[in-house]
Amino acid sequence: MAKTKELSKDTRNKIVDLHQAGKTESAIGKQLGVKKSTVGAIIRKWKTYKTTDNLPRSGAPRKISPGGVKIITRTYMSGKFAREHLDDPEEDWENVIWSDETKIELFGKNSTCRVWRRKNAELHPKNTIPTLKHWVGNN
Repeated sequence: MAKTKELSKDTRNKIVDLHQAGKTESAIGKQLGVKKSTVGAIIRKWKTYKTTDNLPRSGAPRKISPGGVKIITRTYMSGKFAREHLDDPEEDWENVIWSDETKIELFGKNSTCRVWRRKNAELHPKNTIPTLKHWVGNN
């Protein structure tokens, strides 16, 4: 649930004054246009702390936004593979297959595409997804 605007100090003091005058929480809420639960919370706070001021809240403010956390995590994780294999001997890299070929998906997703057609109907090019192979050779 989203946080709503806090009541003014004047309104909170009116709630306490009306409560001391003997009015019920429902009557106070209707008179001031405030929810009954809000009136009850303000009265309980006043009975406990003898004040209607805003009290200090627990917890420290965030030092970084959730978006900032994502950026830092992404940056850290991108270097993880390099850090893990930084001290690998050259012999280990001889077993890696190095390729300069790639498949580029220009025309859609790399997944199965289903097409419904009548029995013995011709396969139309509009119902296919073309692929493009690219090879870069050494000159």
